[in-house]
Amino acid sequence: MSRSKGNHPGFWPLVVIAGLAAICLAALVHVAQDPHFTRVTGDSMLTIVTRNLKPSSVEFYSYRDRAGAELRFLLARDSGGSLHAAMDACQRCYTYHKGYLIADGYLVCKLCGNRYKLAVMSKGLASCVPVQLSVKTDGQTAKIDPAELEHNRQLF
Repeated sequence: MSRSKGNHPGFWPLVVIAGLAAICLAALVHVAQDPHFTRVTGDSMLTIVTRNLKPSSVEFYSYRDRAGAELRFLLARDSGGSLHAAMDACQRCYTYHKGYLIADGYLVCKLCGNRYKLAVMSKGLASCVPVQLSVKTDGQTAKIDPAELEHNRQLF
């Protein structure tokens, strides 16, 4: 008995499964990408232009202190337009040095997966709470004291 070409009953389910796996992998790679950090400098005050920071978005920054340590932090603008600042570390998960990523307008802990609405990220979930920073605004700029970043250097 001869088989005709293309008559492989197990072929198409494998193609469908492989296609779905590729789509899922692409989605995971997109969500799990590490954020880009913009380096900032300053001695007595860090001044960051926030004009391009749109509602429901986050920008990540790094600051190298006098001892050479890289201290990471973020600025977030919630959907109401309020500006928030936090270290790129939480009070519980910081020992793993994972930090956060942004996904669909939420701040997401890369270790435990907790998701925070930007407007209430200071409340956290359980013991995973973003380490807040004081931020002063002056028009379209945010001002952060480098001494506060250095105070939190144990997070890194």
